[in-house]
Amino acid sequence: SSGINAEYGEFQSYQHYFIQINLSTVMAKFITVNSFAEYLKAAESCKNSCSLVFALFTGSITETGKSWCPDCSKADPVIEKAAKELPQGACLITTYIDRPTWKNPDNEFRKSDLKLKSVPTIIKLGTERRLVEGECSKLSLVEMLFEED
Repeated sequence: SSGINAEYGEFQSYQHYFIQINLSTVMAKFITVNSFAEYLKAAESCKNSCSLVFALFTGSITETGKSWCPDCSKADPVIEKAAKELPQGACLITTYIDRPTWKNPDNEFRKSDLKLKSVPTIIKLGTERRLVEGECSKLSLVEMLFEED
């Protein structure tokens, strides 16, 4: 009877292994960064491991628990809700930008290929598709952007 138990134990560990693998492919991946350099690293890593990559650029959270950016505070819960329905294999990189960095007209977010003009901005990387400012507060628009093509 010990042989049966050993086999059963082995089966259980295989089953557990497959469940973990499946979860990682089913669920979307969420990454949070706080600088342009960290964003570049995350975008590079997601390019190889995710089928769809979205980048959210938003105002950082202050001591009050809210963003310094009023549009960001309004959009954050909407984006969070829509992100729960992201398709499997998708990745959302959230980049928090502090106010002094954003207010500098020469910051890397504005000067790079991203050409950010405002926060919040959500970009579907590898495409021209993006939502800016008030558009990020409209659930239907965010859900449409997050859908697979």
